[in-house]
Amino acid sequence: MDSIAFFPSLFKMLSALAIVLGIMIGGTYFIKKLLLPTASNAGEGALINVIATRYLGPKSSIMLIDVLGQIVVVGVTGNQMSFITTISDPAAMEKLNGLDRKDREFPSLMESLTKYRQKLLSRGHAGKDGQGA
Repeated sequence: MDSIAFFPSLFKMLSALAIVLGIMIGGTYFIKKLLLPTASNAGEGALINVIATRYLGPKSSIMLIDVLGQIVVVGVTGNQMSFITTISDPAAMEKLNGLDRKDREFPSLMESLTKYRQKLLSRGHAGKDGQGA
């Protein structure tokens, strides 16, 4: 009769479980963070629309927000929001209104994946170039 070692089998089983759970949690994080649109882009009928967001660093960004036809610039950090200014210049308003609606929408799944792949490839090539020099 062959005896099965209990602890090595238990270790293999727990390792496989940890890997599977890690893949599931990582996939969920990836989908939530990178691919799903947020509630801030509600659509055409909303009274408040986020026109653009520029991330400045961890937990800090500047947002252009359309509130009932007025363009408001807001600074956002991890623990506060600060009013910066209201855009009332007619030339700037015309430029914002002239933006293609497609630029304001979230990209499709394939566009997001293609962009993410290009980022990964460019980082890979940069790392190889840095090592060879």
